[in-house]
Amino acid sequence: MIGKKYKEILRKLEENIDNKKYLQFMKNQITDLSMCYVDEITKLSENYVSKVDSFEKRLSNLERKFEDYNVEEVHLTETICCPYCNFNFPIEYDASNHEITCPQCNNLIELDWGEYEDDM
Repeated sequence: MIGKKYKEILRKLEENIDNKKYLQFMKNQITDLSMCYVDEITKLSENYVSKVDSFEKRLSNLERKFEDYNVEEVHLTETICCPYCNFNFPIEYDASNHEITCPQCNNLIELDWGEYEDDM
């Protein structure tokens, strides 16, 4: 795309400038300007690639460090309020556990972990 546009501009200069010395001067100036843009884009691209490489190395190091940690299981706790005596107490999340006894009043409490299949 850029090469095509560059050639088109040079062709227009050749068609519209009769003075050969001035034409050559204009071509040289456009070429110099184009090379400046190419050099700048190259620098930006190299800088970008360098930063991406740096981020990839840092990510790799973080992933390695994360693998070193033995994360076995995350225990989620939920505080519930007994509907009989209003006693608040924490319980550990367990989707297979559907009821618990209140430690205060010893009444059986049905647990709803938000599985909506039973609600339909």
